[in-house]
Amino acid sequence: MHAFHNHVQLVGRCGHEPELKVLTDGTHLLQLRLYQDSRNEGYPPNSFRLKAWKGVARAMHRQIGRGDRLLVQGKLVNRSWEQLGQTVSRTEIHVSYFSVLANRGPHNEGRELPFSDLITG
Repeated sequence: MHAFHNHVQLVGRCGHEPELKVLTDGTHLLQLRLYQDSRNEGYPPNSFRLKAWKGVARAMHRQIGRGDRLLVQGKLVNRSWEQLGQTVSRTEIHVSYFSVLANRGPHNEGRELPFSDLITG
């Protein structure tokens, strides 16, 4: 039962080209936004901040691009910090698994993600 204590699964579209960074310790970090159309006409789409680390980050960078339809699984992480004297909070989804459901560009030509790439640093 504890395995699903903090688990989120979403389907949506990648809003921009994923941004891959290499941190000073060599860790790969990928950030992107996932958008879901609102079910209520006239409302803006829902937007979710995603972060992926290490092998998942590298795989996402290789396989996805702007406009791709994705399934992502991960956990919710709340962060807060001080900025200009005020506390700022942000909720992010830290991705542990993803699958490209449909893509819109030539960046992913049906390449299969090796499972070992997901579990290695």
